[in-house]
Amino acid sequence: MYESPSRRRGRHRDPVGAALGAVWAVGNAVVIALLGVIVHNDFDPARLRAHPAASSAPDSTYV
Repeated sequence: MYESPSRRRGRHRDPVGAALGAVWAVGNAVVIALLGVIVHNDFDPARLRAHPAASSAPDSTYV
């Protein structure tokens, strides 16, 4: 079926733009996932209860 030129003009395909959009979306998903892993590891309950070495009592084995 024939379409008028004004209808075909709006249907331009941009493969470079589509590829860049896909790369942008995948990059954002990767960054959000990595930030989620970092936050999950920093707020791990076992790690929050652990005392850092500087605030613990010194080991008197080698005195």
